[in-house]
Amino acid sequence: MRSVKHLALMSAMSAALLTSLPGQAAPGLVDIYQMALLHDAQLAQARARYEAEREIMTQARSLLLPKVDARASLQQNESNLDGNSGSDQVLSVNLEQPLFNREAFSRYDQAKYQLESSEITYRLAQQSLIERVSSVYFDVLLAEQNLALATSKQEADKIQWEKAQASSDVGLASRTDVLQTRSAYDLSISARINAENSLDSAYEAMTKLTGKSVNQIKQLVLDVALPNLNMDKTALELKAESDNLQVRLAQQNFLVASEEVEAQKSGHWFNVSLNAQISDSSYSGYGTGSTRRDNQNTSVGITLNVPLYRGGATSSQVSEARFNSQAANISVRDAREQARLDARVQAQNLGRGYSLVLALREAVKSSEAFLEAAEEGYRVGLRNLIDVVTARANLFDAQSNLAEALHNVLLTQLRLQNTLGELNVDHLRQIDQLLSNPA
Repeated sequence: MRSVKHLALMSAMSAALLTSLPGQAAPGLVDIYQMALLHDAQLAQARARYEAEREIMTQARSLLLPKVDARASLQQNESNLDGNSGSDQVLSVNLEQPLFNREAFSRYDQAKYQLESSEITYRLAQQSLIERVSSVYFDVLLAEQNLALATSKQEADKIQWEKAQASSDVGLASRTDVLQTRSAYDLSISARINAENSLDSAYEAMTKLTGKSVNQIKQLVLDVALPNLNMDKTALELKAESDNLQVRLAQQNFLVASEEVEAQKSGHWFNVSLNAQISDSSYSGYGTGSTRRDNQNTSVGITLNVPLYRGGATSSQVSEARFNSQAANISVRDAREQARLDARVQAQNLGRGYSLVLALREAVKSSEAFLEAAEEGYRVGLRNLIDVVTARANLFDAQSNLAEALHNVLLTQLRLQNTLGELNVDHLRQIDQLLSNPA
C-alpha cells in the first residue's frame, strides 16, 4: 500500500491535469453510461432492429385472420345488336377466413420464438454497451494514473539530476552519476509525453461513445478496498450454462429452426378456408330486350385445397429445414460449452486478480521502503546514484502495475456477470461506490 505522501502526490497531479467543472461533481461510471445510452450508435441500431422484428408477430398473426377485399368495376359495352349496348357496374366484397392452415399455425409459433430471440439480442446489445462503457472508462482512468505517475517521476528525476549536477560541480559526484540521472530524466520526459497521448486518445474514445466532450471523471485510488466475492466455480458454470444470453439466444434460434421444419412439412397438408362474397350489379343503357337485370348476390362456401405434386420441392425444403435445425442444435451445445469455459476462466482470472492486487500492494510498500533506503544510503555514501534511480523506477512501475491490476479485477467482475447473463446498471452502481471525486 502506498504511503500518504505518494497518495497525496498522485491526487495532486491528477487534479492538475483535469479541467474542473465549476459547481459540478465529476461524472462517474453510471453517468458516462447514461450519456452513452442516449448516444451510442450500436445500441440505437439494435433498438431499431428490435422494433422492426417485433412486427413479425403481427405479420404472422395476420395469416390466421380473415382477409377482406372490395372490388368495383365499370364496363362499357358497345354492340351492333339492338338493346345490347350499355354499361355494367359491379361492386363486390370478398371474405376469406382460413379454417385450417398448418403453415400459418407454424409461422405463428415461429414468430413467437423469433420475438423472444430479438428480445435476447437487444439485451445482448445493452450488455455490450455496459462492457464498452466500462472498458473506455477504465482506459481513461489508467491513462490518467499513468500520466500522474509519469509526471511525478519526471519531477523527481529532474530534481535528482539537478542534485547530481550540483554535486559534480563541487566534486562530490562523478560524471557518470550526472549522465545516469540525465538519462533517467530524459526517459521520464518521453514516458510523460506518451502518457499524455494515451490519455488524449482515451478521452476521444469516450467522447465518441457518449457524444459529449468529457474532460474529467471520478477516480479510483490505489488503496481502495475491493469487495470480497465468494465464488463457487461449479455453481458459476451451471448458472452460465443455463442463463448466459448467448446460450439462450442459441436455444431460441433452435426453436425457430425446428418450427421451420414444421412449416415446410405443411406443404404436404391440405388447407381449408371459408369464402363469402356479396356483390351488387347494376346495368344501364340497355334496351328492353336485354336480359341484363340489376341484382344482388350473396355466396358462402368452404374451399379445400390439397397439394398433389410440386416437383419434389416440398420434400427438399423439409430436408433443408431439418439440416438447419441440426446445425442450430449443435450451436446450442457449443454455446453452453463456451459459457462454461468463460465462467471458469473469468472466475480463475478474478481470483488471481485479487491475489495480484495484494502482491502489488506489497510490492509498492517494499519499493517505497527501498527508495527511502537508497536515498538515505546515497546521502551517507553507502549507495550510489544508480541504486536511487533504479529504486524510483521500480516504485513507479509497481504503482502502474497495481493500477492496471485493480482495473482488470473490476472489469473481470463485469465480464463474469455478463457471462452469467445478469449484467445490468446496478453492477455499475456498485463500482461507482468505489470511485471518488478528484481532489
